[in-house]
Amino acid sequence: MQAIAQQSPIEKSSSLTAIFSIVCSAHFINHFQSAMLGVIYPLMMKELGMSYLAIASLASVYNTLGSILQASYGFVVPYLRRGVILAIGNCLLGVSVFANGFASTFNHFFIARLIGGIGSSPQHPVGSSMLASHFADGRGRILAFHSTAGQIGGLLAPISAALLVRWLGWRGVFWFVGALTIVVGLLCLVFRDTLRSAQDKPKSRLAPAGWEAYKSCLKNKNILLVSLVFMAGAAGRGQDINEVYIIPHFVHDFNLDLTHAAFLFSLIQIGSLLGPFVWGWISDRFNRKLVIQASLLMSGLCTLWLAWQQTVSAGLFINLIIYGAAVTSRQTLTQALLADLVGDELFDAAFSLYYFIGFISIPFWTLITGGVMTQYGFGLAFSVISISYLLAMSLLLLLRMPRKAEAISQ
Repeated sequence: MQAIAQQSPIEKSSSLTAIFSIVCSAHFINHFQSAMLGVIYPLMMKELGMSYLAIASLASVYNTLGSILQASYGFVVPYLRRGVILAIGNCLLGVSVFANGFASTFNHFFIARLIGGIGSSPQHPVGSSMLASHFADGRGRILAFHSTAGQIGGLLAPISAALLVRWLGWRGVFWFVGALTIVVGLLCLVFRDTLRSAQDKPKSRLAPAGWEAYKSCLKNKNILLVSLVFMAGAAGRGQDINEVYIIPHFVHDFNLDLTHAAFLFSLIQIGSLLGPFVWGWISDRFNRKLVIQASLLMSGLCTLWLAWQQTVSAGLFINLIIYGAAVTSRQTLTQALLADLVGDELFDAAFSLYYFIGFISIPFWTLITGGVMTQYGFGLAFSVISISYLLAMSLLLLLRMPRKAEAISQ
């Protein structure tokens, strides 16, 4: 198949649509298969005798393994095309999810999930790098769509899994979703030439480039700064912190029942769907660095306001939507900024390093928040999180944007 740059406008448009659709579908199913576990776990706990501690241990190992492996794909891409990596990853993930349906003990389930963690690990660094490479114009908007595809998968999974369990049982849900994941992997394989970019070069020419690319990234202050902004401003990741702590806060501190607490949480989810598009669109039209600083400032202020809000009011409703829109846009915006800063030859190494630094901090942020909350309450815990956003905003002051035509290779 012709390289996209050599195709006619119609062929190029079709190829870009295929790339966008496949990568976003892979992101959707990746989040879907993970988020559906919350519905299935109670049934597995009853049948397999799993404990909360066992589930927590599995989640910790799964996330840590994925975070570590994400750092490796800058080395892998010189040897395998991005499309092939996504194909292998999704097929491996699909086989793992399918195998979960046959689990007869926790150990069987544990092993299958770890294999799935390996399969899911290339999705973020390789998928983001691929989109950033193919969509130089409008990166903020395209990466926002990619981010939202994953969020939609996470939002639809619980209710979808709850309905499917009635018809298929929990084992059948694993088989069904596993099969869908394998289909996505096969699509990546079938369209591997379409997914190919200028960076997918022969092994013989790029064999040493993996190490050299990482050395360049580690020596590059701007790449490290953007990665640290992602880590510091994440407070783990806004979504993880929200899911773990905010609903219990509404139930225990506001004395709300679970239904009303879930309604308030849904306002954050609404904001999280809208925010990346709005902020991504703005960042494509104005100075991206300043836009990120504005979003981080808004994240900090909204988090601080939420930390000390004591009553349910219209103001709380509005703040929750703005809060959701601000805190979930950080990842999309910093990805676009990273792509602006690096040359095409460093995309894969830069995104691998970016995700490794950001995601490896998730367990620590979650534990820090939980520890402070246990000792001092929700207000102080989320005040600490608000400070993390302001810290990230100040880190960007150290960033020096190069000329637009120059790739950073210092």
